[in-house]
Amino acid sequence: MKNIIFILLSIFVVGCSYEGKNVTEYLDDPGSIIKDPHFAAYKEERDALESQYLHGQIEYSDYKEKVDVLDQKYNKEVEERNAKMMSNP
Repeated sequence: MKNIIFILLSIFVVGCSYEGKNVTEYLDDPGSIIKDPHFAAYKEERDALESQYLHGQIEYSDYKEKVDVLDQKYNKEVEERNAKMMSNP
Protein backbone atom coordinates (compact mmCIF):
# COMPACT_ATOMS: atom_id res chain seq x y z
CA MET A 1 0.00 0.00 0.00
CA LYS A 2 2.85 2.42 0.82
CA ASN A 3 4.47 1.71 -2.53
CA ILE A 4 1.29 2.57 -4.39
CA ILE A 5 0.94 5.86 -2.53
CA PHE A 6 4.59 6.70 -3.23
CA ILE A 7 4.23 5.90 -6.93
CA LEU A 8 1.03 7.95 -7.27
CA LEU A 9 2.58 10.87 -5.42
CA SER A 10 5.67 10.71 -7.64
CA ILE A 11 3.57 10.65 -10.80
CA PHE A 12 1.53 13.60 -9.52
CA VAL A 13 4.63 15.70 -8.74
CA VAL A 14 6.29 14.89 -12.04
CA GLY A 15 3.09 15.51 -13.99
CA CYS A 16 2.39 18.86 -12.36
CA SER A 17 5.92 20.12 -12.73
CA TYR A 18 6.84 18.76 -16.16
CA GLU A 19 8.19 21.47 -18.43
CA GLY A 20 9.71 19.31 -21.12
CA LYS A 21 12.71 18.48 -18.96
CA ASN A 22 14.19 15.07 -18.35
CA VAL A 23 13.87 13.55 -14.88
CA THR A 24 17.65 13.78 -14.48
CA GLU A 25 17.44 17.56 -14.82
CA TYR A 26 15.03 17.64 -11.87
CA LEU A 27 17.35 15.38 -9.90
CA ASP A 28 20.28 17.71 -10.61
CA ASP A 29 18.28 20.77 -9.54
CA PRO A 30 15.43 19.70 -7.21
CA GLY A 31 14.54 23.32 -6.45
CA SER A 32 13.28 23.71 -10.00
CA ILE A 33 10.23 21.58 -9.20
CA ILE A 34 8.65 24.30 -7.09
CA LYS A 35 8.92 27.86 -8.35
CA ASP A 36 7.40 31.15 -7.28
CA PRO A 37 6.21 32.80 -10.50
CA HIS A 38 5.94 36.16 -8.73
CA PHE A 39 9.62 36.07 -7.74
CA ALA A 40 10.63 34.70 -11.14
CA ALA A 41 9.07 37.72 -12.89
CA TYR A 42 10.80 40.10 -10.45
CA LYS A 43 14.14 38.33 -10.99
CA GLU A 44 13.80 38.54 -14.78
CA GLU A 45 13.10 42.28 -14.65
CA ARG A 46 16.00 42.87 -12.28
CA ASP A 47 18.34 40.78 -14.44
CA ALA A 48 17.27 42.75 -17.51
CA LEU A 49 18.09 46.02 -15.74
CA GLU A 50 21.47 44.68 -14.65
CA SER A 51 22.21 43.55 -18.18
CA GLN A 52 21.36 46.99 -19.55
CA TYR A 53 23.69 48.60 -17.04
CA LEU A 54 26.54 46.17 -17.70
CA HIS A 55 26.24 46.70 -21.45
CA GLY A 56 26.41 50.47 -20.99
CA GLN A 57 22.86 51.11 -22.15
CA ILE A 58 21.91 52.98 -18.96
CA GLU A 59 23.89 54.98 -16.41
CA TYR A 60 24.41 53.77 -12.85
CA SER A 61 22.08 56.42 -11.40
CA ASP A 62 19.27 55.29 -13.74
CA TYR A 63 20.00 51.66 -12.93
CA LYS A 64 19.92 52.30 -9.18
CA GLU A 65 16.71 54.32 -9.43
CA LYS A 66 14.93 51.65 -11.50
CA VAL A 67 16.12 48.86 -9.19
CA ASP A 68 14.85 50.77 -6.15
CA VAL A 69 11.45 51.27 -7.79
CA LEU A 70 11.32 47.60 -8.78
CA ASP A 71 12.28 46.50 -5.25
CA GLN A 72 9.62 48.73 -3.69
CA LYS A 73 6.98 47.41 -6.10
CA TYR A 74 7.96 43.80 -5.39
CA ASN A 75 7.98 44.32 -1.60
CA LYS A 76 4.55 45.97 -1.75
CA GLU A 77 3.12 43.09 -3.81
CA VAL A 78 4.61 40.54 -1.40
CA GLU A 79 3.07 42.35 1.58
CA GLU A 80 -0.32 42.44 -0.17
CA ARG A 81 -0.09 38.74 -1.01
CA ASN A 82 0.89 37.86 2.56
CA ALA A 83 -1.96 39.97 3.94
CA LYS A 84 -4.43 38.14 1.69
CA MET A 85 -3.10 34.76 2.79
CA MET A 86 -3.30 35.72 6.47
CA SER A 87 -6.85 37.07 6.16
CA ASN A 88 -8.19 33.87 4.55
CA PRO A 89 -8.33 31.02 7.07
